[in-house]
Formats: sequence, C-alpha cells, structure tokens
Amino acid sequence: MNFAVIGHPIKHSLSPVMHQANFDAAHLQHTYIALDIAPQHFHHIRDIITDKILDGFNVTIPFKSDIISYLDEIDEEAAVIGAVNTVKIIDGRWTGYNTDGSGFVESVSQNFGWTDLSELNVLILGAGGASKGIAYALLMRGANVIVANRSLHRFDDWSFPVHTIALDAVNDVMTDVDLLINTTPIGMTGFEENVLCDLSTLKPSAKVADIIYTPRVTPFLRQAERYSLAVMNGLDMFVNQGAQSFEIWTEQHADRMVMKSRVIKEL
Repeated sequence: MNFAVIGHPIKHSLSPVMHQANFDAAHLQHTYIALDIAPQHFHHIRDIITDKILDGFNVTIPFKSDIISYLDEIDEEAAVIGAVNTVKIIDGRWTGYNTDGSGFVESVSQNFGWTDLSELNVLILGAGGASKGIAYALLMRGANVIVANRSLHRFDDWSFPVHTIALDAVNDVMTDVDLLINTTPIGMTGFEENVLCDLSTLKPSAKVADIIYTPRVTPFLRQAERYSLAVMNGLDMFVNQGAQSFEIWTEQHADRMVMKSRVIKEL
C-alpha cells in the first residue's frame, strides 16, 4: 500500500520517517512520501493523487479545509470541524477524517491519566484549525470548553457552539481551569514572543499542554513547570494522529512507541 502527506511547504515534515518506522516494525512493504503541492496547482489534486496510486494520504497546512470539496464522503466529526487531515481511498472513492482532536485526547490519557473528561474545565488558547479539532473532540467527551483568541472574528466560521473570550480576558477564568492548552505557534522555534498569559493563578492540580513539540519544552511549558504543574508537549498528539490515520487506512494497530522513538531520534 502507498501513502503520502500533502502540504506546502512540506520538506520539514517528519510524517514519512514516523510512518516508515511503523511499517518496518510490522514488516510491511508500504511506502509513505511527502508531496509538496503548490497552492495554485491544488485544483489538480485528484489527478496528482491518482497518478501516485495512493491508498490514502494525510493533509497538512494549508489544505485541511480546501481538500473537503474534492472528497466523495466525509466523516461526521471532520464535517463539523470543517477540516480533514486524513483521506482513505477505496476503489477511487475518497473519504475524509480528522484525527487531530482524537489524537490530542489520546495524548491527554497517556500523559495525565485522564480517561473520563466529562465536566473537565478546559481553556484553549488560539482559534486555528488545531484548536477547532481539539475543542470539538473535548466537547464530544463532555468537557466544559472555553476558547480564547486575540480576535473573536476567528470564531465566525465555527459550526459548533463553544464559549469564547478574548485572549486578554483569560485571567478572569484561570482559577477554575483543569486543563490549559496552547494551540498557537507562540513558543515554536522561530517565534520570538513567548508570553501568552500568567499561569500563577492556576490551581496546583491543573495540567498544561502545548501542541508544539519543537522545542520540546516551550517557554509556555517552562513557565508551568516553575509552578510545579504537570505538563505535556505536542509530540504524543503528533504521533497519535498519525497512528490513527494508519489504523483508518489499514484497520491494523499502529506501533506508537516505535513511531514516537523515531520522531524523537529525528528531532
């Protein structure tokens, strides 16, 4: 079977080596490549994918929404989120899924031991595509979710109800938060700004997550550690969303430990 990840730019992607590690561990003769698709050529995506004889592919920035109009079917969760990161191809029919939110939820269980998220008070910083997927996944599992962003206009295209506030108002809700999540690029390698909010009023039992994994400890997580709060970065989310994609394509179990080890080695 043949798979790929599409995006632009794409040369930085660790998905090919991560998936190859899983294939090798399972003694599978599958392939996984990175395809850089120039935005002006995206309307040829059906032809491009067909020419590569792919059985499925991942979708990353900037095409997670654009790909929807080229699908034959779409999973209900992906349709509500309005973004697709996984496409399965059977007999030429394309079905879209979104594993970002479920990948994050899986990483919460792995790192913090939470399996029941009902009534959990969650504050998400940022309103991009990843935020939308995570917010919806948490809402579907019964969590109370607030999403903060500098501009409230970013929520205009959100098709599911969520409580929203301005980023400069987060201190008003911080004391009740059980899980604080950064989904913005602030703190990523190459971004100079590193102060999102003051974490000093979080309760001692609160957990802090950042979906960034380069650097492995962001300024946001470093601040949380100064207050002795439990933290996690985005590495497990990245691995889990990829593993779930593989499981959608093949209906076989993915070796998450092998995938994670390979990504750590590459980093």
